[in-house]
Amino acid sequence: MSRPPASLPALLAEMVAVPSVNPGGDPGGSEPGEARFGAWMADHLRGLGAAVEIRDLAPGRPNVIGVFEPARRARATVVFAPHLDTVGVAGMTVPPFRLTPRAGRLHGRGACDTKGPTAALLWALRRWTRGGPGRAGSDVRWIVAATAGEEEGSAGAASLVRSGFQADFGVALEPTSLRVVHAAKGILRLWLETPGRACHGAQPWRGDNAVYRALPLATALRDELAPAFLARRHPVLGPASLNLGVFQGGRDLNIVPDRCRLGLDLRLHPGLPAAEALGLVRELCRRHAPRTRVRIHREGPAFVTPRTDPWARALRRAGAGWARADWFCDANVLAAAGIPSVAFGPGTIARAHTKDEYITRSDLAAGAAAFGRFLTGG
Repeated sequence: MSRPPASLPALLAEMVAVPSVNPGGDPGGSEPGEARFGAWMADHLRGLGAAVEIRDLAPGRPNVIGVFEPARRARATVVFAPHLDTVGVAGMTVPPFRLTPRAGRLHGRGACDTKGPTAALLWALRRWTRGGPGRAGSDVRWIVAATAGEEEGSAGAASLVRSGFQADFGVALEPTSLRVVHAAKGILRLWLETPGRACHGAQPWRGDNAVYRALPLATALRDELAPAFLARRHPVLGPASLNLGVFQGGRDLNIVPDRCRLGLDLRLHPGLPAAEALGLVRELCRRHAPRTRVRIHREGPAFVTPRTDPWARALRRAGAGWARADWFCDANVLAAAGIPSVAFGPGTIARAHTKDEYITRSDLAAGAAAFGRFLTGG
């Protein structure tokens, strides 16, 4: 590792300066992928004394795993799971790869989601590995599993658990305002396609307008299924939800559309599992647009980790309270593999993915302190 940064903001500045934009969606930059930042992470973890392994999902898409073995025989294994990737940078109003301080805020892509939380963890590990309180008597194996691809399907976390990875507790690093997110909704994303028949727009009676076929379905999604989902409540996670996020049809003004696509984002809980939700969508299609094709784009289950879990309680003592989330993250993937998991970190999710993304200096410092308390008291 090169000379270590002199301060926590300087560490974050190093991290933000290394682009790691997810290549899916709209990267908005010339250097997508996590390869460079994965190499930076591996080098930094080695400098802290971890045994490091790099597992490539695909060229330029690494998972980086650093293991800190305890001084004594391990009684437990705890994994911290930050993600290496960020969302795209198109439309940003601040320099995406230069940490910019303004009035107590540190701006840059990933400053909040999730290089800021990761910097806080690495800073705490730095103090811990240098003989901080609790290191000598530690009997916990701490692992940092930095994954690729979280922003577009959690591919890295999925690959990690498919390899047989196990731990006694998992902490997905996300900006949660230092609250322990012990429950998060599942996700089901669907593409619906209504077929039609194209012809010249001057003679629409010769065709079959796919957009017209899709309109009753879109209306039924709004008036029937979305309210039905909201009525399905879970005691911890609250209501399920349905969002019609994409409605695409037609190629030009003078062509009758031969297909129309609808993109649905369903947020689910254990009381409304994916199989049932999919059945409800198919039944709605059968009634309102019977020739509609339904395709699953992405699926992932909800999780609820009991507040009584001893590791969750230890993290709660180090942090600022409990929370639940409507969003999906790598904690869902770890939990589905049988690892009791939560999401946790400094910063607020409201600043993630924004055009002027930032974390405050005070939140960053509080995050490092919270991780330090967890490392020494867990």
